[in-house]
Amino acid sequence: MSNRSSVLYDAIHSDVQAHLVENLDFDNPWYSHKQFASTYLLSNVIRKWIPQDTKVPDAAAYESFISANNRCKEWTYCPQWEVDRVVLGEIQRDIENLLSEDGLPFLDSFYDLLREGRPGPGAARGALGTSLYSKFFSSRLTSTSLMLYKLYSDYSQWIPSFCEAECQRFQEFGPAEIVNGSKCTFVPKTDSSSRMVCVEPSLNMFFQLGLATLLEKRLKRSFGIDLKTQPDVNRELAKRGSIDGTLCTIDLSSASDSVSLQLVKLLFPRWFFDTLMELRSPSVLIGQSEVRLNMISTMGNGFTFPLQTIIFSAILRSVNRVFLSNRVSHEWSCFGDDLICRTEVFDRVCYYLRQFGFLTNPKKTFNRGLFRESCGSDWYNGQAVRPVFVKQLRTSQDVTVAINLLLRWSASTSIPLQESIRYLYSLISPRFRYLVPFSENLDAGIHVPSRYLDTITKDENGTSIYRRFLSRPHVIRIKENSISGAGRYKKLLYNPHGLFISFLYGELVNMHISVRHNRTMYTTNVAKTPYWDYWPVGVSGTGPSYTWQQWETTVLMHLP
Repeated sequence: MSNRSSVLYDAIHSDVQAHLVENLDFDNPWYSHKQFASTYLLSNVIRKWIPQDTKVPDAAAYESFISANNRCKEWTYCPQWEVDRVVLGEIQRDIENLLSEDGLPFLDSFYDLLREGRPGPGAARGALGTSLYSKFFSSRLTSTSLMLYKLYSDYSQWIPSFCEAECQRFQEFGPAEIVNGSKCTFVPKTDSSSRMVCVEPSLNMFFQLGLATLLEKRLKRSFGIDLKTQPDVNRELAKRGSIDGTLCTIDLSSASDSVSLQLVKLLFPRWFFDTLMELRSPSVLIGQSEVRLNMISTMGNGFTFPLQTIIFSAILRSVNRVFLSNRVSHEWSCFGDDLICRTEVFDRVCYYLRQFGFLTNPKKTFNRGLFRESCGSDWYNGQAVRPVFVKQLRTSQDVTVAINLLLRWSASTSIPLQESIRYLYSLISPRFRYLVPFSENLDAGIHVPSRYLDTITKDENGTSIYRRFLSRPHVIRIKENSISGAGRYKKLLYNPHGLFISFLYGELVNMHISVRHNRTMYTTNVAKTPYWDYWPVGVSGTGPSYTWQQWETTVLMHLP
């Protein structure tokens, strides 16, 4: 733990100590909103702090992954009661109906996956970058199967520009490299455990995301789940559950690593299981060791999220049909491993989750008391109590974000954080204490109302002028006959037909391609706004609720 995180924790403790309770009990319905919010903030504010040395949290993530992989290997279906077979039959029927909607085949051929395929925003094994152009037109392709490469190569022949782009890439890099599977990497999650992500071969990911698109369409039509809007549904239901107690929220430990091969073979038709087996990575490279996967897929696989959403949705629907009478609402919701069910069937749902090899996370599963949590929203008796997670305070932008978030938390709870804001404010050099309107990005500067400013500079049209931080994108610049990029992007091949496809894809804009990078670079520039005190739509909704007057008063009270 760094010195800054310790000082911030002490400052938060000093600010909220009047409202703190010992050993926060989530089942206790007698806390005041201030007591719960204060204690919850203190226990979480530096929980996701990114340590300088990640060896310990990386090791914890590795152990968790290996444990989940071993559980998958050992899992077998062992029904204890006749009703267990009935529930299983209902789950299988729901999944069969989803895959054969109206009697229409889910998949005519693998070319359907290619038509829906996309590269994904992250890294790919063997690729020189994260963009479509870098992965597919200026790198060696990677695949676990020669068949996938043959399908991709044949498909490219149907589209002239695609064919020319692939021919030029082939001349430089040759055919796809056949690899055993994915490659492990770790990303920060909490101060105690990292998140393990597996980087898939580029062609596998393309096919996986094509399958994911088809699954998402069927999810929406068959189960009524739209993955684009489902988080808002979950948040609203979690809020209601915290008020009347009729709904419970369930979170699972290592959910994506707990979908065993045997479970998928049990629940899904054989043809679909075989399709998944063709697209998945059968192993993962961790350091120098190859680990055989007993799970169907890992976090990082393109179809993992919609597949697990289908499985959990089918479990929830089936348990409702079997155990709830027609007089009781069959309300449920699912977004990945964020599950919501009726209180009446909570124990049943947890029982069948265990039956199928899943472990509920007791720290994030709630069926009693006035607290519910789902999809990044936290509610206590209908009031938002989502804490602020400060991950690092290394740059002026990090500190600026922390100040803005803590001021909003203070505005929504009416709990002053003067000691904390004073400390964070002191970490920013006076020359970088940019004051910006509320509508700006959190990292652009400290959000303040116009009343806080002594003067506002305006242009001849009466538009307010201010200076801000602006994130500077990492880009590949396209020149007349060459490509200019830094680091690994210096090696990119100039492939005109590939650039044309990149343009059609919407990636190539104004002669440059933006690329993802682990580190955000900033510059400063002058910005303008016609109305400084503009209050954007969506400040409340399913998140912390506060008015402009509450936020303005909070800022005036806290900032010097």
